[in-house]
Amino acid sequence: MAGVVPPDRPDLYVVARLLEGLWRAHGPMVKTRLQVAANVNYDVFSRYLEWILSRGLVSIENAADGHDRITLTPKGHEAYRRLVQWVNEVVHQRMPQG
Repeated sequence: MAGVVPPDRPDLYVVARLLEGLWRAHGPMVKTRLQVAANVNYDVFSRYLEWILSRGLVSIENAADGHDRITLTPKGHEAYRRLVQWVNEVVHQRMPQG
């Protein structure tokens, strides 16, 4: 994604929506579906995609049909789990079960 500048201070809710979209899909998603799931415009999506790619949270698969698909990496699964836990504990003041 040449020429795309990732955000310096990313909005964690945007990151969470991207990771959640992939987590709920249970598999690779085409870029357009992920952009819609995150509810952001294409420029914002491109910047955040570059950011989560650079952090190893997702990977891009080149499919035979010519559509790139984004998939959550194991690191991305763990990041999403921890982010949800943090939001629940800090923002919603819910203690983890167990």
